[in-house]
Amino acid sequence: MFVVLGIALPLAFAGGIIARKAVPQVAHLPAGINPVQPEYSAVEWERTDLFPTNAITVRLLRNAPGAGRRAVAFAAPADFVKPDLIAYWVPGNSAPIADLPETAQLLGTFASAALPLPEPASQQPGCLVLYSLADSEIVAASKTFTPAKP
Repeated sequence: MFVVLGIALPLAFAGGIIARKAVPQVAHLPAGINPVQPEYSAVEWERTDLFPTNAITVRLLRNAPGAGRRAVAFAAPADFVKPDLIAYWVPGNSAPIADLPETAQLLGTFASAALPLPEPASQQPGCLVLYSLADSEIVAASKTFTPAKP
């Protein structure tokens, strides 16, 4: 039995590799699937004091100087390595956060170039929360601030 399996399994594996179909290739994605991301080129302010326990720089960006939608961008030192880090906006004046509240709004991954803020968030106070999916824990929470005010 082992001799038959030793011969039959490699032959079946090789036959499966030879018989498989090629992966379909697409030259470009349709516009509905791959929407154009707005460019945030104007820096409204840059702060290093929002995360008191971590050396994380937060930049508030806009589409154009003084106009357009707001977005945040993060920069951290090379030794700030956390697995699957995502950013949330938590509205309101919140005390130190131990767990993500239901009002937390997902912004996106920490490594993204710019994370658009929800419209109401740019005019009201709140804080940014960095959450590690791999560790299921809050890595850092910023001080409460209002994005429209530096």
